[in-house]
This record gives sequence, structure tokens and C-alpha cells, in this order.
Amino acid sequence: MSHVIELPSAAIDHALPITPQVYSYLRVRIVDNRLPPGAKISETTLSAKLNISRTPLRAALQQLASEGLVHTRPQVGSIVAQLDNAQLIEAVSIRAALETEVVRKLAATKADLRSLEPIMAIQKRAAELDDYVTFFGQDEAFHAALARIAGMPMAWKLAVSIKGHVDRQRYTMMAGIPMRSQRAFEEHLAIIDEIRSGSPLNAAGAMRDHVNSVLELEPQDHENGLLNIVEQKNGN
Repeated sequence: MSHVIELPSAAIDHALPITPQVYSYLRVRIVDNRLPPGAKISETTLSAKLNISRTPLRAALQQLASEGLVHTRPQVGSIVAQLDNAQLIEAVSIRAALETEVVRKLAATKADLRSLEPIMAIQKRAAELDDYVTFFGQDEAFHAALARIAGMPMAWKLAVSIKGHVDRQRYTMMAGIPMRSQRAFEEHLAIIDEIRSGSPLNAAGAMRDHVNSVLELEPQDHENGLLNIVEQKNGN
């Protein structure tokens, strides 16, 4: 059964394109389970809360639907999708293919990775504190930066477009498994070491293992993780 979740207001900058802002607002909340599976998104309520028309909201919902994160049903409206294991596995495979090519290129050229240092410093501190919210954001920044340094920004853009269910699984792992962000940080360090060693094969292997690690969480573990997150957010 679907249920309506009360969402916080957000400052929408009307001087900038509205649809991307609404898309980001909703996607973040689906990934971190403030909009859990089965939640109904009320266009009337949300457009009033964000002080926007329904046109950009519907465009944002269409984009989320194209990523498999939302289902739109006649007479019902938009519902947050359940985690789709088949889509998860497919997205992991596609993401691994894209990102292994990124690190292959970086290793082949022994690319200068010094621009990653600020990201890694924040990751290190977040991992030590088991601050999974901060780490999750910096994890995204790390992968985006690798693609940028490699001169392959489209690889990351394509990965983002298909990895909605992957992000939900990753967030649940980081939130539900103590010190899981520390392991992810160590995997990032291993990827950097292999790039700097100049071994495309080893760099690709390290990246593939890192991306595939999200599949270690079984579907029932994901559901248990969701319950834990909801309880934490409710202060229980």
C-alpha cells in the first residue's frame, strides 16, 4: 500500500532551471530513504511546498521514472519504486564497464591525481567518524573526478543516469553496516595506487571489485537496512 511522506520545504532558485533542482531534491530523498519504497509523491502538495508549478515537477518525475526510481500510475500518481534486483545487477554491470575504462586510461597515462587530495582528505575523516552521509557525497565526487581527469566526463554522466537502484543499495550498506565507509575508502586508495603504478589491468580489477561490492548486500538485508534507517530517522 502506498503512503504519503511529509517532505521538508526546499529553497528553489527560480533564476536557474527548476526541473534539475526538483529532480535532485527528489532523487536524494529516494536514495537516502526519506522517500521509502511505496511512498506516494503528491504533485499538489509538493508543488505548493516548493513554490513551483506542476510542469517542472512532472518533468523531474519523468526523469526519475526513466531511471526506474518512480512509477507513475493512472488515477494513482507517482509512487517510489521498490528496489529492483534485476535493474540493480544490470546497472552494476554497466557502471563497472564504464568506470573500468576510465581507470584503464588513467593508469595507461599515469595521470596526475593530485586534484583528488581534497576529496580523499574529507573521505578519510568521514570514514574515521563513520559519517556515511558525508562519505556518500564524497564518494560521488571521487568517481566524477576520475572521469573528469581521464577526459571522459560522459562516462560518469551515463553511470549516474542508470545507477539509481545502485545508489539506494550503497546508501543502505553505508548506513546499516558499521564502518562500511572505511572499507570503501580503502578501496578508493587501492584504485589510486593501481593507477599510479601504471597497470591498467590491475586498476580495472580494483575498480570492478569496488563497484561490484554493492552486490554483497542480499535483498532481505536491504529491507532490514531500510527499517534501521527509518527507525534512526524517527529517533527510535
